Amino acid sequence: ENWVLEHAKLKARVEVLEKNKRNFMGEDLDSLSLKELQSLEHQLDAAIKSIRSRKNQAMFESISALQKKDKALQDHNNTLLKK
Repeated sequence: ENWVLEHAKLKARVEVLEKNKRNFMGEDLDSLSLKELQSLEHQLDAAIKSIRSRKNQAMFESISALQKKDKALQDHNNTLLKK
């Protein structure tokens, strides 16, 4: 009996998560209230800010690594030219 209740709770939770996923993908929005739409928009804005921040960090790290590689190649080239 306890397992039946737990199963029902988990099933309901999965349904909520699936609905949220569809909403985040821009689907099934007609049933949302204005307040729910505003909340969804706020969550998506926060997610975009986080994604952009991580993207910028990754780009900075990539540029830094390429600059180090460029300097090493220039140093190696200068060494070869001196020989």
